[in-house]
Amino acid sequence: MQEQTDIEREWLVKLSRGEESVFRELFDRYHPFVYSFALRMTESDPIAKDVVQDVFVKIWINRESLHTIDNLPAYLNRMTRNLVLNGMKRKAHEESLIRDLFPAGNERNTTEDAALAKELETLLHNAINQLPGQQQKVYRLSRIKGLKHEDIAEQLHISRETVKKHMMAAVRGVKDYLQEHGGTVSFLAICLLKMYR
Repeated sequence: MQEQTDIEREWLVKLSRGEESVFRELFDRYHPFVYSFALRMTESDPIAKDVVQDVFVKIWINRESLHTIDNLPAYLNRMTRNLVLNGMKRKAHEESLIRDLFPAGNERNTTEDAALAKELETLLHNAINQLPGQQQKVYRLSRIKGLKHEDIAEQLHISRETVKKHMMAAVRGVKDYLQEHGGTVSFLAICLLKMYR
């Protein structure tokens, strides 16, 4: 047990220096743990996968401070739980906003609906198009064509791990783009993006 703790500490120190190979090791070792915990909490495979992506993106972004962590599994457990709970609160808030925007039983103008749909489509199209080339390919093959990571890796002649990294970066890039182009349409686009992931 102590040996494992020492290995984790060494990983965190190396990761805080930006060593990508250690990030891959850490991801390979702990993503099943994060996924299964998120799945138990959400009872949703797509949401659990999103949580895994969010956890490891957050770890990479905050890597410089990771050397201060004493118990990595407990840290991952807490981060996963917080992301799931925050996601549930956000989802409840989004559903409330959507109900306010589109009350049930109210007749809606089909011209307005068509315009909104077109605006959403354009926004998502622009968000995907601004991604770097390889991220864009991976994102389209995964989200639009529905291919698994192994199939994408084979088709693009890259490793499965590289596919994961591109996918994590692409999802973050799309979300960032949508958040930067605020307003109701952007908010709806983010909701739509979550539904189709």
